[in-house]
Amino acid sequence: MKLKSTRLDLRPLTLAQLSLAGLNYAGLERDFGLNVSGTVLDDEMLYAMQVRHSKVLQDPLNYPWLTNWAVIQREEQRLIGFIILKGCPNDQGEVIVGYTINEGHRRQGYATEALQCICGWIFSDPRALWVIADTEKDNAASHKVLKHLGAQKHRETKELIWWRIARPDTQAPAGTVV
Repeated sequence: MKLKSTRLDLRPLTLAQLSLAGLNYAGLERDFGLNVSGTVLDDEMLYAMQVRHSKVLQDPLNYPWLTNWAVIQREEQRLIGFIILKGCPNDQGEVIVGYTINEGHRRQGYATEALQCICGWIFSDPRALWVIADTEKDNAASHKVLKHLGAQKHRETKELIWWRIARPDTQAPAGTVV
């Protein structure tokens, strides 16, 4: 499966690719047929790969809802980040997402474009009513991304702001599935 937006391709990592990402990132890039970047995952992203691997192992049929999605910059043929889906829509119709874009590709609209694309896919499921994302209170760049997508502050804790994006009344496709 692949989602396409104007400049990006989004591809869900398989169980094997989740394993490969933590052991040999260049191998993951080659597995996708991409240019090797020399990127090394930080501890937080390595942990996210392990958690997603465990979730996909437990429920392989729903893996697109449980995995990390590669954000691929099509022109450069580079893996520039990930969107993390944390499960199928829950009883309230919520789907929780996380995201990261590599430092050299930030502030170019890629996070907004990638999230808009994945939201189109998420909202194509009739169970999905809300996309939920949390950000650290001092992460102004992420706040800006979410505001561009129409997200509203949902709740706050001492350290985090939880945002939610409502399902549009009329869904215009943000990305195409190929």
